Amino acid sequence: MNLYTDIFAIDIGTSSIKLIALDQKASGAAFDIANAEMVELPRGLLGGDFTSPTISNLDEFKNRLGALLKRSKKTGKGAVIGLPDRWVKIYLANLDITENERKNPEFLKWRVEKILPIPEGMDVMIDYQMLDAVKTDTGYTCQIIAAAVKKEMIEIMSSITAELKIEVMAFDTSSLGLFNMYEDLYPVKTKGQSVINLHIGHETTVVKAYKDGKLLYERVIEVAGEEFTKLIAETDNCELDEAEKIKHEDKCFPVDRADVQQLLTKRIRVDKVFGNWLRELNVTFRFFQQKFNVAKLPAVFITGGGAMLKGLPVFLSEYLETPCRVFNPFEELRNADKIPPKTKALGPVFAPCLGLLSK
Repeated sequence: MNLYTDIFAIDIGTSSIKLIALDQKASGAAFDIANAEMVELPRGLLGGDFTSPTISNLDEFKNRLGALLKRSKKTGKGAVIGLPDRWVKIYLANLDITENERKNPEFLKWRVEKILPIPEGMDVMIDYQMLDAVKTDTGYTCQIIAAAVKKEMIEIMSSITAELKIEVMAFDTSSLGLFNMYEDLYPVKTKGQSVINLHIGHETTVVKAYKDGKLLYERVIEVAGEEFTKLIAETDNCELDEAEKIKHEDKCFPVDRADVQQLLTKRIRVDKVFGNWLRELNVTFRFFQQKFNVAKLPAVFITGGGAMLKGLPVFLSEYLETPCRVFNPFEELRNADKIPPKTKALGPVFAPCLGLLSK
């Protein structure tokens, strides 16, 4: 993998904050994990969406982030910080520009800002990248990816990180770097091919489809781990903490024929907890197939805390009729045997954080 070692990554989620710092072997071919730390966040501390991101208690958030930094042995020259996916709005657009406009970054940024459907009166910060440019008679038709974040939230984050003496190199979206890592590890599976990342987080499930190294399609589904926990608590009449434990310890999806027989008796319970999520997945993937005229879905790699649900990849492979696998980048590091087993098992959870260090 092609990763930065002179900076560290902080992935801010709605249920936890993760931090990763790497050391590189003298040979340059392998990495040591200098830090892989995580601190849990109280329910409701971070929330909201693109138009109304929230931190309910700034002091509590700062204290949790500060505690994470104190546990870290290496912090490098600065940090790249990943924000919750639901705080960031991603846009894909085509833009016709002239040769002179292409050479003027400030004017191009102004053009990008003008075409984005930002709510009126909302003050945002925008970054963009040109994915492709096709020559035309009058100039170029460019494919643009742009990300918008509420300016107030960047200012709040900048203030907190300054107090904690973190030099922020960049703010990013926490799941975009995942594909860069996957592409580095599996060039044969990605070159000239389409691939889908299914990131099952705390509050949202994010579906991103890539082709030839470019983001092709994205949809955020407002159902994920937190909703599963609440529905288990309702169904089993238990507290949320107990429901969280049940979610990760129970076999929710069948792996073999014996599991099918056993879970048939729990069909109503499984449908109540996961039925709406599965229907949303089905709608999302079928729409993707229709929009891009795809007869068969491309392979899916699964990340996030939801990837830890027992039996999920086997079940989704059958449900979506395409190969689905959990992506644990810790297992791909050449010196993976040196990673503590408990940390290594959480690779799908740490994957977006590690992806922030992708070059």
